[in-house]
Amino acid sequence: MYMFLPFLTAFIGLVLVWFEKRLAGLVMLAITLGILMFWFRIHATDHLKISL
Repeated sequence: MYMFLPFLTAFIGLVLVWFEKRLAGLVMLAITLGILMFWFRIHATDHLKISL
């Protein structure tokens, strides 16, 4: 369920960029990338046994 969050924030960012709210869109992109980096770090260390 929590992996839906990056897709939601990316979609909101795209909608904001579509309506020419570039700064807000970039903030949403940064939030999306932060969520994905956090998830990958947890997933890689716990499930894939990769030391980052």
